[in-house]
Amino acid sequence: MNSKILVCYKSVTGFTKQYAEMIAKEMDCTLMNFKDVTLETISQYDTVVFGGRCYAGAIDGLKKAKELIAKGSVKTFVVFATGATPNSEEKIIQSAWEKNFTRDELHSIPHFYMQGGLRYEKMPFIEKLMMKAFAAVMKNKVKNKKDKTEEDMEFERVISNSYDISSKEYIEPLVSFLKEKK
Repeated sequence: MNSKILVCYKSVTGFTKQYAEMIAKEMDCTLMNFKDVTLETISQYDTVVFGGRCYAGAIDGLKKAKELIAKGSVKTFVVFATGATPNSEEKIIQSAWEKNFTRDELHSIPHFYMQGGLRYEKMPFIEKLMMKAFAAVMKNKVKNKKDKTEEDMEFERVISNSYDISSKEYIEPLVSFLKEKK
């Protein structure tokens, strides 16, 4: 077991936990739910990998994780975010990074994005309500559009229902980074 790396996560619908488990298994290291992580805990590790979902552009738990890391003696802090946005939507993902990191942090904290999907059945009630309302608005917008593209039709389809586009391949850049650091 690699006792120098901690992978911790904050997960709501399960995608972030799923990716954290994959990373921890691949790196043969410690895995913890972020709610159980303390300053004393992180001080035992050289590298801390934090994962949170990206929701409305904000990464759940990242602010608290950065505060905890700033107080500790961690040498390497790595962040990954999960979300429903496909990996190919680089501008949207970059915008989220810029919203969650200062300019200096963007250059000093390695960060990775992993697409997951939507799990309406695991969303908190208010979030589910908001997403369903958003889906209805978007469906109507696409419905009334004269020249529907294939992307419009796909977006309308995926926003309406739960789906899972997660894949082990999306952890590879982060895992490669960690292996190079060893």
